[in-house]
Amino acid sequence: MSMAAPRHSAQPRSRRTPAEPGTSRSPAEPGAHAVEVWSGTRRDQADSGTRREPAESPAGRPRWTDPAASRPGQLVWQLVTVWVLGGCAPLVLAGITRGFDLGGGVAVLATVMLVVAALGAVALLYLLARATSVVTPLGATPARRLLWAALMIGGGTIAWLAGRAIVNAHDLGILHNGRLTVLLGGAVMLPVAALLTRGWWLRTPAALILLVLAGSGLVAFRDSGPSEIDLRLAHTGWTRDQLRVVTIPGYQPTHQSFGLGSGGDEYRATGAILNSSSVTGRIRLVATLLPIECQLTPDCPGFAHPLLPPTGPSTFLGTAWGIDETDPPNAAIRDGDLILELTGGPGVTSAQLRTAVATARRATDAEVLTALPESAAPNPAEALRRWLRNHT
Repeated sequence: MSMAAPRHSAQPRSRRTPAEPGTSRSPAEPGAHAVEVWSGTRRDQADSGTRREPAESPAGRPRWTDPAASRPGQLVWQLVTVWVLGGCAPLVLAGITRGFDLGGGVAVLATVMLVVAALGAVALLYLLARATSVVTPLGATPARRLLWAALMIGGGTIAWLAGRAIVNAHDLGILHNGRLTVLLGGAVMLPVAALLTRGWWLRTPAALILLVLAGSGLVAFRDSGPSEIDLRLAHTGWTRDQLRVVTIPGYQPTHQSFGLGSGGDEYRATGAILNSSSVTGRIRLVATLLPIECQLTPDCPGFAHPLLPPTGPSTFLGTAWGIDETDPPNAAIRDGDLILELTGGPGVTSAQLRTAVATARRATDAEVLTALPESAAPNPAEALRRWLRNHT
């Protein structure tokens, strides 16, 4: 009986290990597709003499592509740098805005400075994202770093505008203090940077802070600035002090411009059917602004109305300017810097006009908004403010 061959070779076993990354074999080389076999002796030789150490950076020239050993250190570095850049930005923009206000060649220089400042901000933020790439998921590639820089500029601008709206709404003097402007201008950038970092423990509070800041800023922006009444008055060229209304029992205005419009306001008897050939029952209100020299002194030599005293409100009966007794009845009153005059058509008595002109009062907000049509917003900011007032 023959003996069976031994199942195992007498040669020593060698352990199969996966090939190191970066090693390759040509298809023609034997064992190209096989796993490389390393003996203990070869592994020791490789560990002892063939491994290369990374070259050290020259002194004074840090290698920006190497991540820092401490992630908290990178986070602190990023937030402090963002704070400094955000604090300096309002001062730079204030100087550029001043250049635009001066106009001419200074405005051209301000435009160049604005472009340089924008490109410089993008470059600095790009380098910061590259140096602290471990902190944010947007630091791995150049495209993501540019996106991080754009989000920081856009989000920081919105946050700064929201903070400024809150400061202006509460009449705080922060913007007139350079140190506080730098301190708080950089502080509003921190939640934006924290929102773009890794880890929910930073993103969650940053998102809440930005939501509160944005909401408060929108409310403050909506409630500040010129009111809707001021915008409509600015469109017509009138002021609130010039708006007067009178109450005439049994009459209603066909249109209302507070006597300041072309031809004044026309009142018609309630329920009366009038046509262009009949003026029966019509009353007209005309408001005239006194000359500026008559507004400064009660005793004005240029005040030529013969039936009104130069001081204080007073009513009178008779003809307008006392020209002809056949003129229609009139009544007038001096109210501040205005002369309000009512003229009645056939069927209107002087007693009606005297009673009506004595009821002159300032127009209410509701009457102004009803009488004056909505005008176009003068700029996009006012258009946004009007939309917020109408929808919130």
